[in-house]
Amino acid sequence: MLRAKLLVVIFLVVACQVSPTTSTTTIQPIDIGTEPVVSTLPTTGSNKLGVHLLLTDGRHDWPVDRWPEHMQYARQAVGEWGFVIQLVRLDDLNPNRWQRFMDLASTLHLTPILRLATFHDEELGGWTAPPQDPDGTYRTVAAEYTRFVTALNWPTDVHYIIVGNEPNHGPEWGGRPDPAAYARFLINVADTLHAADPQARILNAGLDPYSPNTGDTPFIDGNFYLDSETFMDQMIAAHPDVFTRLDIWNSHAYPLGPFVEGPWRQRFQIDRLDGTIISSSAEPPPALYNRGINGYEWELFKLDSYGLSFLPVLITETGWRHTESTGLDNTANGHSLPKAGTIAQYMDLALHGNGGRYPNLPETGWTPWLDDTRVIGVVFFALDGHPQFWGHTNLLALDQQGRVLEPYAPFDLLESISRPP
Repeated sequence: MLRAKLLVVIFLVVACQVSPTTSTTTIQPIDIGTEPVVSTLPTTGSNKLGVHLLLTDGRHDWPVDRWPEHMQYARQAVGEWGFVIQLVRLDDLNPNRWQRFMDLASTLHLTPILRLATFHDEELGGWTAPPQDPDGTYRTVAAEYTRFVTALNWPTDVHYIIVGNEPNHGPEWGGRPDPAAYARFLINVADTLHAADPQARILNAGLDPYSPNTGDTPFIDGNFYLDSETFMDQMIAAHPDVFTRLDIWNSHAYPLGPFVEGPWRQRFQIDRLDGTIISSSAEPPPALYNRGINGYEWELFKLDSYGLSFLPVLITETGWRHTESTGLDNTANGHSLPKAGTIAQYMDLALHGNGGRYPNLPETGWTPWLDDTRVIGVVFFALDGHPQFWGHTNLLALDQQGRVLEPYAPFDLLESISRPP
């Protein structure tokens, strides 16, 4: 994620692992048998909790023999048929390899969500745009994704598919966002998947609400960026029916800071590279914010302005950074990072509200996620990324080989919610 000029690039900060805080949580065997099971949960199941897995993050893969341990921790965190998200690269569409992931999800009673990715280009320092056909469409790559998705034996009767990731970021689209191209890509992939798999549920790529509009001037990292409103407006201008392809709206509803402030802090703001504020093309009503844990409310407002009255929301990325694994730099955008114990409180408040449980913290300013009937899932980023890159957001402390050292306090909070009474 990224803020305007004089603010630093969020996801380019590389964190180093240090000693984690002490936790009493240990992995507990879950007695659910060994035979694959198919969930019969409807699209809006009762369990909204989820975690984003980074068994591979596009640059680093954990060994497959580490997957069972990581997914066992995921099950302990999110409970019966909770959500687990995993990206799959275009050069890694191997059904035999990823059936292992599906079988583990089946055995552990987890609801998988696949995020379709392209390739990470080290020289570019980001992700390539998907390859276009000569006629400007993406039918060939859509067919590749569809062959992969339909070759898998899913553990659930609903197949959740995310098409891309934060395409208003240059590093997620070959260096420069292209709303018209992403809209065409989304249409081709969604249409092909829907035709081949009636159980497919298509989600857009989550947009970064903190991204500024850099215009024709690259940011300090050499990439271009678009604010999410401009990106959505240009998508709809190029392909007016693009959002009708969606079954679920995907939101990256991160807290302010970003990643550091309590859930009661929310704001409406769109930035230019020079730091000035952009006037919205669809001014929101008072107390409707695009930045903060309920930022999806503004995104739904934008969809409504296009004539799309309602989509259920799945928050596929959210969470806070913590100090325990950030090395020497314990700040983000000039803000001090909270301790893991503070993050656990923020997560509890964001999920449930306060109700007097935290007398020194606010009672109002946000809608608790678990109380919002529009929200069908909340997936925290991330469970198990490589500590060199993702230690500051990880729910688990890991060594360089992917062995789990111990959970952080936010994991303990999730585990306490999902634990059977």
